[in-house]
Amino acid sequence: MQDPWLERWRGPLADRPDALAALMRLRWAVGSAPLMARHPDLRFQVLDDAWFADALEADLPLFDDWAARLVMGEDPLPPGVLDAQSQLLGKHFEALIAAWLDASPHFRLLAHGVQLQQDKQTVGELDFLVDDLRRGRTLHIEVASKFYLAAEDGSAWEHWVGPSGRHDTLRTKMDKLVDQLAASRLVPARDFMAEHRIPTPDPVLLMKGWFFHHHSRLHRHKGPQWSHPGYNAGWWCRPDEAFEVMGSDHVRILPLPKGRWLGRFHPVAGDPPLHWSRVEAVLADHFGRTRRALMCAVVIEGDGGWEELSRGFVVHPDWPDLRR
Repeated sequence: MQDPWLERWRGPLADRPDALAALMRLRWAVGSAPLMARHPDLRFQVLDDAWFADALEADLPLFDDWAARLVMGEDPLPPGVLDAQSQLLGKHFEALIAAWLDASPHFRLLAHGVQLQQDKQTVGELDFLVDDLRRGRTLHIEVASKFYLAAEDGSAWEHWVGPSGRHDTLRTKMDKLVDQLAASRLVPARDFMAEHRIPTPDPVLLMKGWFFHHHSRLHRHKGPQWSHPGYNAGWWCRPDEAFEVMGSDHVRILPLPKGRWLGRFHPVAGDPPLHWSRVEAVLADHFGRTRRALMCAVVIEGDGGWEELSRGFVVHPDWPDLRR
């Protein structure tokens, strides 16, 4: 489905594909569906899709202003927003959210990346302390961008495994987030907020990303327990199954480096998608060098250029039992 905002700015920003791609990642970070609908620990809230939809609509003038300034030759975006390749993916996602919260007239960014020290030791960190001006509340926001694959059928969090193997599961991440969300109640956090006259915040989770199902079950999938019904869904397969997903003359394939995992593919980077006949060699070369999963976008040529149909991971035959 065409994005009217992208269609409006694709032409004017044709000579700034890096900037247009960064703006599209920003829009995805704000406007895409969250991964989780709730957290089982009722002390903590999950920002829902209505919150994000309202925020994206309210800040449409902000995105238009950024785009217009880029067309005029200015550089309104922080370096961390433009540079997706040299940052860890989670840090880049955090940089996107920071840029938005700092520039939006609907929020007041009170603090970012607060290190909590006690007895000369770091005991926690607060991602964001924010005044939500439209709703009249102060938030402690913990952010995460994650990608989990269904290694087994079922909704148990243990069955959802990261592309790097079983050491990274949805269970381990959600357990870790409990500690991160509770950090605003620690003594050093209370002292920091008292010093800066910040009201006691509501701890909330901002978690975006994708859940991936085996390609044979993509259209009858069931997500993890408490996942958002509209989460971004993709497929995964092993190299010997890749033809079943990508082997068509009607589509093209684009391997995506990690810096382009956020958001959907947009034909702004100048690298032409590949026919399946070339993808076989790409996969053979990739898995001949590494056991890391390879994300690929399946695209089709439309009136506005290449459009993404689906995306997923081609994983090593040994996945998920990969040794670190």
